[in-house]
Formats: sequence, structure tokens, C-alpha cells
Amino acid sequence: MNSPVNIVEKRAIIRDGYLRPSVGFPNARSALKWILMRMNVPEEGGLLLPSYVGWSEKEGSGVFDPVRELRSPYGFYSMTRDLTIDLKDLATKVTNLRPRALLLIHYFGYPDPNYREAAEIARKANAFVIEDEAHALLSDLVGRACGRAGDASFFSIHKILPTKSGGLALFNDVSWAYKSSVNVNKMARGVKTTLAQYDLAQISYLRIRNATFLLDRLTSFSPYLKVLRPELPDGVVPQTLPVLLNKAPRNEIYLAMNQAGYGVVSLYHTLIHEISAELFPDAHWISKRVLNLPVHQDVSLTALDSLLSHLAVLLSRWK
Repeated sequence: MNSPVNIVEKRAIIRDGYLRPSVGFPNARSALKWILMRMNVPEEGGLLLPSYVGWSEKEGSGVFDPVRELRSPYGFYSMTRDLTIDLKDLATKVTNLRPRALLLIHYFGYPDPNYREAAEIARKANAFVIEDEAHALLSDLVGRACGRAGDASFFSIHKILPTKSGGLALFNDVSWAYKSSVNVNKMARGVKTTLAQYDLAQISYLRIRNATFLLDRLTSFSPYLKVLRPELPDGVVPQTLPVLLNKAPRNEIYLAMNQAGYGVVSLYHTLIHEISAELFPDAHWISKRVLNLPVHQDVSLTALDSLLSHLAVLLSRWK
């Protein structure tokens, strides 16, 4: 006698129904490198990346260094002055370059508004889709605003949580868990960070609270700056709040704010040399103006109010 198809079990029993196979690494760049090797990206067409990828003297390029190390073919697609994907240019590059994989970067924790369309363009060309969620761990795990359009994702745990290191690679297709692959043991040595140790829901709440506070207060700063992400969509948990300075020299403001004890950052203040200003002028335009304000869970609203007051004084010198 056959069991009815609409039977209701007492508990969930489908082992692979919502499984996202994951592997821990010392950092996000190691996770990306492993994903690229596992997908045979260097040997079978290379990687197509956004044209906004940075570099620093201390850290190099977490995104591009694995591409260099693997000697993988690569190409770049254009980003607009709002730091969103130029879908027309992306479609052209996918058609002409035929990459093995497309990389989507969720800058500052905000998924690109066009990222699902971009993923579909890649899929129609039989390319894998990798989501760089180095800034978007909470937007994925708590908000579910990203991480599901790609074949694989990776996190940088220490960019969200108070750890010294930690990266994570995830696959959305459970079959990847059973495929033969590059031995991960040598790359994933000693990763002990457990996400369950942290109250991710409360951390997300505080980050959203802080970003909402800044967005409300920054409306009066319009003569001096443009908020790059003026809205906070449902499910998005920001890593920082990015603004573009209108007149004031970004480097000078950055140094003055940090010297005063206000820890702002600038992602990315320097682009990798492979991204030329001639071919990608908008990306270089952004890199000279971007300033990222902190919204992390340790910051109080009183401290943010003080930060904004000091920033206003600095910016008023360049009317």
C-alpha cells in the first residue's frame, strides 16, 4: 500500500533539503581561491569581475590576489557611478569573454539591485556565479537578502564579528559536497570560529539601527556629500555606510577623522592597477571620493552623533 503524497511528518527528515555545504578557512581570500580551484576557473575560461576591486599595502587585494596566484584568465565589467552593475556592459563581456565564472560583490553588505539579473545573464552563458559576501555575512544569514542567486558564496568573518581571522565558503547546490575536489585540509587549517557563538540577530538589529540613524542625520549633509546607499532595503544588514564626498579631499578627511578618534575607512581608496582609469573612469571616480562610516554593533548612537558633528565641521571648510 502506497503512502499518501500529502503525508505530514512529525519533524523535518529531508537531510539535503536546505543544506548549504560549507568549509571554514583562515580568511575570505583562501575561501575564494578554493572555490575558483574547485570550479576549475583558471583552466576553463577564467573569471569575470566587477571593475571596483581594491588594494592596500597591508592586505594586498583579497579579491584579486587569488586570481593572480592561480594565474587565471580574467576580465572586468563596468560599474556605474552609483556603484551598481552596468548590465549592458556585463552582458557584452559575458558574450565576448565566455568566462567560467562571474563574480558579484555585495559591497558594504548591500546586494547590488541588479545582482539577480546579472546572475541570470551568467547562467544563460553556462557560467558559474560566485557571490562575494565578505561584507554581507549578516545580509545573507540573517536577512536572506543575498547568497541564493549564485552557485557559491564566501564570507570574511572578521569584517563583521570581533575575531582576528576567519573565512567561510558555501555552496547552494548540495551536490558540490560530494564532488571530488582540491584537498581543503591544507588551506583550512585551524579555523575554529563558530557563528553560533554570536547573537547574529541582535548584531544585525544594532547595525540596522545605527545605519538608520546615520541616514536620517545625513540628509542635512547634502551640500557636502552623497549617500551612496540612501535606502536600507529589507534584509540588508550593512557592514559600513558609504558616502561620496562632493568637494572635500577624501584622503584629508579620512586622516583627520581617524586622528580625532573616529574610525572611518575608505573602500576602496586604491584600485588594483589592472583596472585602468581610461577603461573604467567611473570606478576610479568613486575610489577618490568614497568614505565609509562605521555602523558596527559596538557603536552607540551618542558616539555616532559626535562623529557626525566632527565630520560636519571638517566638511564645512569646503563649501
